[in-house]
Amino acid sequence: MQSAGGTRLLCAFLLTFAFSPYFSPTAAPSSGPARPEPNREIVLSAEERALILRGKIVLRDLRDPGRKGRTFEAVGILHGSLDEAFAVLTDFGCYPEYMPNVGTLKICEVTGASSVVEITLHLPLGTRKQYRLRYTSAREDSGFVLSWEKLAWPELKPSQTIADTSGYWSIRKFEDGGLLAVYHVYTDPGHVPLGLTSIAQGIAKSKIPDAIVKLRERIQSLYRQSS
Repeated sequence: MQSAGGTRLLCAFLLTFAFSPYFSPTAAPSSGPARPEPNREIVLSAEERALILRGKIVLRDLRDPGRKGRTFEAVGILHGSLDEAFAVLTDFGCYPEYMPNVGTLKICEVTGASSVVEITLHLPLGTRKQYRLRYTSAREDSGFVLSWEKLAWPELKPSQTIADTSGYWSIRKFEDGGLLAVYHVYTDPGHVPLGLTSIAQGIAKSKIPDAIVKLRERIQSLYRQSS
């Protein structure tokens, strides 16, 4: 029979895996296939297009057997301008106000379109995880990309962080109105105990759409409030 302490530790680990995608010099390069480019064309099926036009979020599991972690992608519609979406996503200091489980964020360096930040996630059961990330933005007339990579943080113990995470936001004008938002995230939590990888991955996958939901709500609260 599992002890209360063991149950608490197990639950904390699963929650860490679930929420770590919310959130890169970069980590050691992967020996697997190249990562998808953030400026790649997003192809929607007729069913997916109908779903996002109804306000739903399409969730994709991008399996890659050449990498240890998992890659998920959420696609949805935002209502607002490119300038508004860009202003919200690059205002890193405000992430604790609306991004799920972001407890604190410290902006360490800003150089042109690149920012280095340190994030602490406050998770249930008193669990905390920390990351140092480099965000880089690129804009054009039709949209913008905000990508991130995990940076080395030697002062952290392995138990205080995860093995790797990277990803990007791609926000572009949508031909059917609004903005097409793509939230693409790769996460490798490191060792998963007791053979619970599938359970942890399932929890993580279910949380990915929340990022678009919270971004949508943030834009609405700042720029689209009813009079």
